[in-house]
Amino acid sequence: MKKKKFVIIVLSLILVYAGISFSQPPILKGSSENWSAVYKPRKGDEADTEKYPWMGTIKWKKSGKVKLLKIEQIEGEKTYPLFDREILAVEAGNFNGKKLVDNETYYNPPRKKDLEGGTTFKITWEKDGEVASELLDLKWKRRMFVKPLI
Repeated sequence: MKKKKFVIIVLSLILVYAGISFSQPPILKGSSENWSAVYKPRKGDEADTEKYPWMGTIKWKKSGKVKLLKIEQIEGEKTYPLFDREILAVEAGNFNGKKLVDNETYYNPPRKKDLEGGTTFKITWEKDGEVASELLDLKWKRRMFVKPLI
């Protein structure tokens, strides 16, 4: 009898956790040949005006470090610059040569109806004296079994 109660309690806890986890908002995630990006909510602190501001991470997937020249957001026919040179500066800004931490682009949570099909970033970088650019499509992704932001 005790074993049956224990199993019921464990299954109930798993179902509650799955329900809470599934109710978490979807994230923006994308990957290309050279870059990957994830934008998701984080727990805000006393310095934040938003309870759950979003934070993004854009990562260089290849070996070695690169110099980011610019990142632009493409919406339809319009292109918007996302970062200034100070933020993209290696070590001095938010970029360390492999990873850019972005606390500003989607600080206020993006609404799915505003970015219904996701969004596209155009990343331009320099490596070994050669300039290259690539499109990175970010799409909405549902998450399961994630840690709730409580």
